[in-house]
Amino acid sequence: MLIRQLKLKHGVTVGAVNINDYREIQEALTGLAIPYPKTAIVLVGGAGGIKWLEKFPMRKAVSIVAQLAEETQSVVIDGGTQAGKQRKRNKFSFPLIGVVFDSLLMKEKPESILDSNHTHFFLIPGDDWGDESGWISKIATAITSDTKTTLANGIPNIQKSITVLINGGNISRTDVEYSLLENRPTFVMRGTGRMADEITLTGSVVAVDISQKPEDIFAFLKSKIA
Repeated sequence: MLIRQLKLKHGVTVGAVNINDYREIQEALTGLAIPYPKTAIVLVGGAGGIKWLEKFPMRKAVSIVAQLAEETQSVVIDGGTQAGKQRKRNKFSFPLIGVVFDSLLMKEKPESILDSNHTHFFLIPGDDWGDESGWISKIATAITSDTKTTLANGIPNIQKSITVLINGGNISRTDVEYSLLENRPTFVMRGTGRMADEITLTGSVVAVDISQKPEDIFAFLKSKIA
């Protein structure tokens, strides 16, 4: 495990950690001073290939998720490219962790591909987009649990978490599958385009209509994590 600083756009420097094993995740959280156990939101989807008309419902969806994270002081985990603008625009303080395969930074400069509005980055093994999917899910699970302490009644200190899918391509299906393996409820924002409108619903994958009032969507998601 290697903890270091990444220089991003606008002179921003953020803490980052290179890890190679799932067992290093909680040590990395401690090393980066990321608080846990905390409620966690896995934000997946987006990326390239979106249509112009999809940008508006996507922006609405990301805004709701950012407001939810701020009010519940949840940690948000994504692929290093989402939620940051909303966090900065609203001066939110919730931790925002980007998970990126480390070989990407050998091909591109960090400031050219990583969102400087993130607070931390996990750099994980991999060579292509999608290699981060399993890690995102495992990191979220680690953030919600503290294996060293229990509550007063002896129950393990485990917080809630959810996954939210906004738009997304084929990799997003894998993201959802990894969340389900961690028994994490997943909410897909129908109306944001692509995978979010196509993915098959199951008992643990629930549709949320983005055309609803923002306050109604916010209240529904809050009831699942607060």
